[in-house]
Amino acid sequence: MCSRSAVWRELPEADREGLYRSSAESLPVGRVGEPADVAEAYLYLMRGGYSTGSVVVVDGGGTLV
Repeated sequence: MCSRSAVWRELPEADREGLYRSSAESLPVGRVGEPADVAEAYLYLMRGGYSTGSVVVVDGGGTLV
C-alpha cells in the first residue's frame, strides 16, 4: 500500500500519480491514504481510555482484498 507522503517524493510526478491511481483502484475506499488518516487512528487510540493492547490497521481495506 502507498500513501501520499514524502516517502514517494523521489519518483517523477507522473510515475507517482500513476502509483497513487493504481493503488486507489485496488482499495475498497477508492483512494490512497494520507498522513492525516494515520493521525486520526492514533488520536482515536489515544482518546479511547478503555482501549489497551489494540492494533489498528490503517490500510484503506487493503487487508480485505
